[in-house]
Amino acid sequence: MFRRVMIALLVLLSVFLVATRFYPHVARIEVSGNVHYDRDTVLAMAGLEPGDPLLWVTSWRFQKLLSDPWITRVRVIRHWPDTISVTLWERTPFAAEGATVYAKDGTVLPDVTDISTLIRFDGWGGDRTAEALALARLLSAYGPEVVGYSPSGFEIRLAQSTLYTPSLDALETHWAGFASQQEGKISVYPWGVSVQP
Repeated sequence: MFRRVMIALLVLLSVFLVATRFYPHVARIEVSGNVHYDRDTVLAMAGLEPGDPLLWVTSWRFQKLLSDPWITRVRVIRHWPDTISVTLWERTPFAAEGATVYAKDGTVLPDVTDISTLIRFDGWGGDRTAEALALARLLSAYGPEVVGYSPSGFEIRLAQSTLYTPSLDALETHWAGFASQQEGKISVYPWGVSVQP
């Protein structure tokens, strides 16, 4: 008896799966949140087009989009009987070092043509990009323009001042001392913060 029930369930499931291949179909696709990629590029990357079986549009179809450095998240909603809504969350350019452009989370973003408004990283010595990104994020309310680095530390040009700090940790330790100063040349040392007009 149990075997017959299982076979009947498998047959019903198979019939259902075959039927969903033919009905319902996608007639309308809405795309929102896209800035870097146009609608047609998003649909091509997702392999999605009108006429696809509605119930076969699942998140696995959007893996190519999710593997793209510009895309952080994709939400797909099926609206019965024939509409798919695709919402994208994209990374935005944040800082540049030479021709390399970074998002806030450190992801390298390809194909950025205008870097004139981005924070500029400029340095020498060992790679301190991760720390420079963390400093730029921490200081974003102060308008960082250039984050220069060397083995001895960071010199950061802000909108109204210049900041020197040997490291991110040092700045975090003396954050209150830095935050109370808004103009001049601000230097962070192990013992505190000094300001020169």
